[in-house]
Amino acid sequence: MTRQLAHYAGAAVLVRGADEGARVALVLLALERTRSAALGGLLVAALLVPHVVAAGVVGTAADRARRPLRLVAAASAGFGAALAVAGIAVGRLPGPVVLGVLLLGGCCGPALLGGLSSRLSALVAPASMPRAFGVDAMTYGVAGVLGPAVAGLVAGRTSAGPATLVLAGSALLGAAAVATLPDPGRRERPEPGAARLRDGVRTLWRERVLGLVTVASSVGQLGFGALPVVVAVVAVRNGQPSTAGLLLAAMTAGGLVGSLLWTVRPAPTRAAPWMVMAGLLGTALPVVGGAFTASTVVLAALLALSGLANGPLIGGLLLTRERWAPPEVRTQVFTLGAGLKTTATAAGSSLAGLVAGWPTATQLVLVAACPLLAALGGAAVLRVVYSPTATSTASVTAGAP
Repeated sequence: MTRQLAHYAGAAVLVRGADEGARVALVLLALERTRSAALGGLLVAALLVPHVVAAGVVGTAADRARRPLRLVAAASAGFGAALAVAGIAVGRLPGPVVLGVLLLGGCCGPALLGGLSSRLSALVAPASMPRAFGVDAMTYGVAGVLGPAVAGLVAGRTSAGPATLVLAGSALLGAAAVATLPDPGRRERPEPGAARLRDGVRTLWRERVLGLVTVASSVGQLGFGALPVVVAVVAVRNGQPSTAGLLLAAMTAGGLVGSLLWTVRPAPTRAAPWMVMAGLLGTALPVVGGAFTASTVVLAALLALSGLANGPLIGGLLLTRERWAPPEVRTQVFTLGAGLKTTATAAGSSLAGLVAGWPTATQLVLVAACPLLAALGGAAVLRVVYSPTATSTASVTAGAP
């Protein structure tokens, strides 16, 4: 791993860990100060909902910026500032004021995810991109473990307010780390309108492979957005509520191992779209198996196996975006894709509540059905629209292999 890549990974874990941990800390904060779980849900929604709305705007701004990483750093700092205000203001200022602050912070969210990933190509050599995106995928997994763990640990030792402030500090420290990354930028500022808001959407439509993997990954995420709720229901019905966190931790651990394997031996760029479909299939099938077992240990093993496939899935998805997105709208494509996945996660979580009374086996099958159908349907379409020897518009522009 190069020094720049290690620097990038550290910055990404700090800002993404704050994002992941905030979803736990804000709920704990609302319960602690107002005894309202509903307010906690609204606070988390205020962070998540703006993702899909702001994704295109943030991406366009970065594509127009002379120094895109500075904009990402500023957005990370804005996210941290919003968390800090929330950590102080919840229960002390009117709810609408706090929600408004978090909505503004949520608008910065796309920069922490797709916006940051889109700048990775400026830090490493083209031949190292597949492995670099494996490292990037690992930062999502590490952040998904560390963020909630830090939030829970600090809240347990002190209270939810300090936990939220620690996460805010992580985002601000990450912003400083992003700001000190090498940023070649552009020699001249693009002309106004050079990168327009609708251009990213047009690219997803025009570049059929790029659009296909974006849709497939979003449909698959709809199922896995529901998984935390379904796992909680399974744990309660088995008389072991405390195992819900362990089951999700098993899946996260599997994802970290999968990302590490991708980093050690990444697939070639031309195979990236197929890795997305294979990853969707690999995440779905073990969950289907979980519907036919009453053993918590077996279910944990199956979820870890599902997570194992998620590492190559993310690596293939990021590599596909890098190859097919033209340089002038690359950040837009990354932020739009990440925004759609975040929205699918939130939608899946909401839909899970509607079927919480159904048999747990049925719920697990429904979770798996989304990535399973996305994989099979996506693979069928991919066979028609993609030839590994064909040259896309983006690859000509970017000089991708």
